Order: sequence, then structure tokens, then C-alpha cells
Amino acid sequence: MSRDDDARAVWHSLTQLFISDDNQRRFPAIAEGEDVTVRLMHAILDIDPASPIPMKQLARQWYCDASNVTSIVDGLEERGLARRDPSAHDRRVKLVGLTDAGAAMRERIVERLSDPPSVLTSLTGAELKTLRTILGKAAGRLEAPRG
Repeated sequence: MSRDDDARAVWHSLTQLFISDDNQRRFPAIAEGEDVTVRLMHAILDIDPASPIPMKQLARQWYCDASNVTSIVDGLEERGLARRDPSAHDRRVKLVGLTDAGAAMRERIVERLSDPPSVLTSLTGAELKTLRTILGKAAGRLEAPRG
């Protein structure tokens, strides 16, 4: 097997873990537990509590039209999870930041998403350590996050 074939096999396995029914059920369950939609949950995860983000940048990050961002941010604001503030540099630019309630919800969501699925906890300690080392090395080579 070639190095490219090995890389494809690894990527296929990672994709299968992510798109598995068990994993995909986690997102709606977590969102329901927080009384938000999955889309709003994803938006909360994409907004750094320490760094408000311009709405235009969210549109690029989410690959959607600005009107869709407005709708999503409206939903967050209605629930008291986010706020829109004018930029100090350009009042036409609206920055979206999480409120204290939004930041707290984000922490809870991240904590729940961090619970490993049973397919991982069924591995031995040595297997987990090896997997952690290799995936950590690969993740370290990723580009900086969008935004």
C-alpha cells in the first residue's frame, strides 16, 4: 500500500467516526438540551467569547449570504446569547459577541462534545496514547482557524 493509500484509509476511518449515527445524534441532543437549534449551537461554537467577530466575516466563514447571518444572530440575540455592537473603527461594521449566558452555554456545549464516543473509550490506553500523539501531530500542521 502506498503512502497516499494509507492517508486515504486513515481519512476514511476518521470520516466514518465523525459521520457515524452515534456521533451525528450527539449534535441535536446537545442542542435540544440547551434549547437551541443545531444551527444556533454551531454559531455559538464559531464565536470566540473573547473576540467579537464582524458579521461579514461570519458570512464568509459560514459560506452564506449576509442575510442568513442576520437571521442566525437575531436568533442568538432573542435568546440573550449574543449581542451586536458597532466596531470602534467603523460604525457600519457590526461585531457579534457572546453574552455571559452565551459564553456559559458555549462552555457547556464544548464540554459535552468533548465526551469521547464509546468506540474511542473501548481502545486500550496504549492505543489511545498513540492515536492522540499522531492526531495531535497532524492537527498541529493545520492552517490557523478561519477568522
